[in-house]
Amino acid sequence: MSIIAWKTINWAQVEFRVRRYQTRIYKASRDNNRYKVRRLQKRLLCSLDAKLMAVKRVTTGINKKIFVTDNQKGKLVQKLRLDGKASPSRPVYINKPGKKNKRRPLPLSTSIIEDRAKQFLCLLVLEPEWEARFEQNSYGFRPGRSCHDAIESIFINLRNISGDRGFHKYILYFSINKCFDKIDYNYLMTKLETISKIESQVKVWLKSDTLKEYEANKLVHISESIKCIAQGDIIFPLLINIVFHGMENYLKDWIYNKLSFRKINKCSKNTELKSLAVIRYINDLVIIHKEKSIIQEAKGKIAKWLLDGPRLEINEAKISILHSNEGFDFLGFSIITIMCGRSRIKIYPSRKSQFTLLFKVQNIIRNNSSVSSYNLILKLRSVTIGWAYYFRFSECQKVFHKLTHLIHQKLRAWVFRRDTRNGRMKVKQHYFPNGKSYIYEGIWYQDNWVLTGKQFDKDGIIKEVWLPHIVWIKNKKWVKIEADKSPFDSDNIYWAKRTLNMRNWSIRQGKFVIIKRQNGYCK
Repeated sequence: MSIIAWKTINWAQVEFRVRRYQTRIYKASRDNNRYKVRRLQKRLLCSLDAKLMAVKRVTTGINKKIFVTDNQKGKLVQKLRLDGKASPSRPVYINKPGKKNKRRPLPLSTSIIEDRAKQFLCLLVLEPEWEARFEQNSYGFRPGRSCHDAIESIFINLRNISGDRGFHKYILYFSINKCFDKIDYNYLMTKLETISKIESQVKVWLKSDTLKEYEANKLVHISESIKCIAQGDIIFPLLINIVFHGMENYLKDWIYNKLSFRKINKCSKNTELKSLAVIRYINDLVIIHKEKSIIQEAKGKIAKWLLDGPRLEINEAKISILHSNEGFDFLGFSIITIMCGRSRIKIYPSRKSQFTLLFKVQNIIRNNSSVSSYNLILKLRSVTIGWAYYFRFSECQKVFHKLTHLIHQKLRAWVFRRDTRNGRMKVKQHYFPNGKSYIYEGIWYQDNWVLTGKQFDKDGIIKEVWLPHIVWIKNKKWVKIEADKSPFDSDNIYWAKRTLNMRNWSIRQGKFVIIKRQNGYCK
């Protein structure tokens, strides 16, 4: 495949054809038609479109850098196939800019691009099949689902469990760490039960150290805009979800068949199943019920399920049973039930998340004491605004006010340390000009303490940037995804409207965007 051929590929058509196959696989899996699922998966696995998407995914999009040439991409597409081999996973180190003796690992090495393209190819084939089978309250690393859906599910279940608006709700929270060090790989392969080519390839990955490296490199800073993992670990989040699939249904069946519970609560099956809430984000679990004895029994049932299935054990040091009035932290949020006449659930950024942001801002300011205000703003803006966008779907305004003040104090100290020769009013006017107005998210603000910076571009034109206050970001209500919805279900109207409502459009974009004008319908 030549360079010109790669540059002239119609990627919209490629993605459309791949998505059409995935939709058919999803629907066949929903209908429990295993023969049709396998037939479609084999076609997609051998299709040129899937290979093109796999190569494009692993060669672009990381810090907007391209690691191979167009000619190399074409050759990689031609030889890409599942051959039952895994590339050695060795980190590549590069020198930090401006620091000769310090090196940092590069997240993507050209020697293992082919192996990661295989992972993405397997993901394209396996994901639609399992999306049709996964449980309703599983949210981690699934397309169309996010941390906010898990938090909203906890909010809904705390607010109303089995129609009871009482205050007594107990929570079991635990996390299983280093699960791939002790997992029974035979259990995973039996559960996967897919076509032979993918099975042999996954077995090679399981025998290599790739999974252990994934577990070691997985970042736990969920206060970021998304929960990040090491680049290239493409298929392993799906494998984790497959390992823990079935836990929610197991607990639901247990609570329904519990004789003592059914005698006390003479109600319908649907109400009994809703009385126990199970929310899972990868290997973090939250279980909610109004009776403490049920929660304690559920702990034993989960331990039994983990031991009988994937051969895992709960870390007793990281498990807790608590009352909802005590509050707990989950995915960077603090969740607590407040009693003021009637129960009210309060969700806000946790103290640990706030400290993480302030610590990161402080390090950026400290490590860039001599850079221009223009460059400092570029470094800080993505950190502060990204953090605020993640936590805006909560009761965040008081926290945002406090953090705006604390960040301003750090910036003010940085400004006055830089220039000690001129008067403080002159320095203030240079970095925090008076009488200026700023527009953010369609709202005008007039503030005399907004950090601004200027710089000449390549054409000699002055470019100006400024750092928005966190408090300018207004809180919004997150709408939880419908239980049976998936991006592979071909319901384009639902996903178009959800994208429009959940995305942070500006007023100008939101007013004239095509999706909104056409009400989600294609003309």
